[in-house]
Amino acid sequence: MVNPRTLDIKPPAFCQYPLGPCDQDLSRLLPLRGFFIYPSEPQHLAYTVQEAVRLLQKHSSESSWKTWQDLKVGGHIIFCELCKSMRSAAVIIANITNLNFNVLFELGYAFGLGKSVLPVRDVSFEKERKIFDEVGIFDTLGYESFHNSTELASIAQKEVSTAFIAPTPDINRKQHIYLIKGPIQSDGSLKLSSSLSRGYLGIRTFDPRETPRLSLHEAYSNVMQSVGVVAHLIDPARTGADIHNARVAFVCGMAMAAQKHVLMLQEGFIPQPIDYRDVIVSYNDPATIPIVVDKFIRAASETFQQVSHPLYTLPKGLLERIDIGDVAAENEVLTLSRYFVKTPQFQQARQGHARLVVGRKGSGKTAVFYGVRNFLKSSSRNVSLDLKPEGHQFTKLRELILTHLSEGAQLHTLTAFWNYLLCLELARRLIERDANLACRTTDQVERFNALKDMFQRHAALEDTDFSERIMALVNRIIEHFPDLAKGGVKSSEITRFIYGEDINAMLKGVTSYLKPQEHVWLLFDNIDKGWPALGAEKGDIAIVRCLLEATRKFQFAIQADGIEFTGVVFIRKDIYDLLVEQSSDRGKESIANLDWSDTSLMKELVRRRFETGDLGGSFEQIWEKIFTLHVAGRNSFDYVLERTFMRPRDVLNFLRKAIQIAVSRGHHRVDEEDIRTAERALSEDMLNDLKYEMRDVFPQYPNVLNAFFGQEIHLSYNDIWLVLSDAGVKDSNINACLDALLWFSFLGVLRKDDERYSYQLLYDVSKLKSMSDFSNPDSKRYCLHPAFRSALETC
Repeated sequence: MVNPRTLDIKPPAFCQYPLGPCDQDLSRLLPLRGFFIYPSEPQHLAYTVQEAVRLLQKHSSESSWKTWQDLKVGGHIIFCELCKSMRSAAVIIANITNLNFNVLFELGYAFGLGKSVLPVRDVSFEKERKIFDEVGIFDTLGYESFHNSTELASIAQKEVSTAFIAPTPDINRKQHIYLIKGPIQSDGSLKLSSSLSRGYLGIRTFDPRETPRLSLHEAYSNVMQSVGVVAHLIDPARTGADIHNARVAFVCGMAMAAQKHVLMLQEGFIPQPIDYRDVIVSYNDPATIPIVVDKFIRAASETFQQVSHPLYTLPKGLLERIDIGDVAAENEVLTLSRYFVKTPQFQQARQGHARLVVGRKGSGKTAVFYGVRNFLKSSSRNVSLDLKPEGHQFTKLRELILTHLSEGAQLHTLTAFWNYLLCLELARRLIERDANLACRTTDQVERFNALKDMFQRHAALEDTDFSERIMALVNRIIEHFPDLAKGGVKSSEITRFIYGEDINAMLKGVTSYLKPQEHVWLLFDNIDKGWPALGAEKGDIAIVRCLLEATRKFQFAIQADGIEFTGVVFIRKDIYDLLVEQSSDRGKESIANLDWSDTSLMKELVRRRFETGDLGGSFEQIWEKIFTLHVAGRNSFDYVLERTFMRPRDVLNFLRKAIQIAVSRGHHRVDEEDIRTAERALSEDMLNDLKYEMRDVFPQYPNVLNAFFGQEIHLSYNDIWLVLSDAGVKDSNINACLDALLWFSFLGVLRKDDERYSYQLLYDVSKLKSMSDFSNPDSKRYCLHPAFRSALETC
């Protein structure tokens, strides 16, 4: 047998393990036909893989096929030897039967190296399949099935082409760091976000609270266009830890192979998988996080400054050139203006005619927030406070303070809380704006110093962001009133403590500094972020109501001195409905209700996104260049819209998935099968997302949606009663559960031959139910939304 020639592989210029150039000898590596990665437990499954390798070695050189257990580690870092084997292998065979963080990390590393990867799975093991589905990264790639060593050996011998094809983007020169957020906003994650936002490098994020699953293409694209990747691993005891930490292992493995700076921050001192335990940074005290982040940012900044030209060349194909941007407006702040659609609701907010901008998650509230903010920047007359807390602080405020006060005391305390914060935030903004003003009169200098003196008497955390300042105030109240839980503390005492001095004097110090012609704008978003849909508590609603009341008082106070004030608060539709339900003076607030029922507006949004990919013309001209015109006999764009809730995030997610799938298949145009495959992936995403929201509303019935698996598309009331009963829903709760399913648009009603859903009626369930005759409980008057039919395999 001819001895295989050795490989001479160039060591990477940067590796996270030595924090610099690779210190391993990668010359004279022997090529491998295949390298197996798999978990050591359960042992009988590991034995199947090892036996398959023995079968392969019988028909070829023993050195042609290896497993990680064949490596001679000696005194080397274990993963360095794994890295050498993966670099020298023609294909990586990864057993993903069970959730194993080492395997996921190595699998991500293989993708980052650009290796051919063959995921395999013993499909008789079903225990953790659901977790893999919720992670999302295997939707596009798939896997080969096996049951025994003979089948596995046969699969490994197949000719394997590169399993994953995707364009490699340029380094993003405006948002250099990719942050993978966790499903829970703890003190540590809050401190991490705050520390990163103060750095020089821009941030893009993946937030599972906004997007339930992370696709392989999205992970690859975001990693490759980043200088650094940051991930916050959560305590394994927390809800959702397995899914999140598995996703982190995969993405960070990919990032390390791609020579990115990687910061894996672990909440608590937890035993770590052996592959990446040496690069984990653990903490107990969140106060240490800024020090770690500062070190990471410095190293990543040096790397970015060394990149004087694009590192990657975009492919020539049309689909590869298309970049529709990020579906989350938070990640598109700098480029959103290029394709922002100025809807009537935006115009209403911009003109100051809406105190509330209302919409469901994904409907574009944050895009309107940034659109209005960017507009305000165009005039020096405007002083804008754009505030976006994380929401975690309000949970603590409710649980540790509000629950121990009467309803009247809650309202009094919260209004004071917001008055105080708004006054200080406005003072802070004015000081930041005018700190370096060169030309000032003596009077202006005196008023500026008076404002600064007033601010410094109250600002305990000058270098923190708004979220941390809220948390600091909450903590101060808790520490000052240790007996709050026992009762007896008056709201007036808390109010006096919050203010510290006369609030009117503080307001006077601010308004006397403002110029009469200036217009103060307050834009407030994220107050309800993380609150459960349809499950917000009375204290949560009180927080929103008192914010609105505080803005009114603030408006009256400064308008008395000739200063204009406009406050706009962005909240979810379900929170608004609860706010109206619990308020006696309904109709007092002017609202802009985000509604995308106008198909022409959605077409314009899509056209502008595609136009950035060197495509021009009308929507129809652009669409036909990219997509097949018909799917299942329907107009392809209408087909897409029918399988979403007509929210920008849903539609853009669908189109992005379809394009990614077409690219991975080498297509020059998105065909019908690409769209159908994207539909299946999005259907799983939307179903998983809705499962979490339904669990918030009915935690005692976690399997309500799964009970509809395999059901008919059209259902009678009696059909639904039986389905919900089988899911364990008590008879007394069935109607409430049905109403929730109608509100979320999981179910709709049939009106003649037309399907109608709550999002088409601004989530008015009573109006929806009145549109059809339900007098006959056996009549098929309900329908499952098309978005969920693929995932539920309805008939």
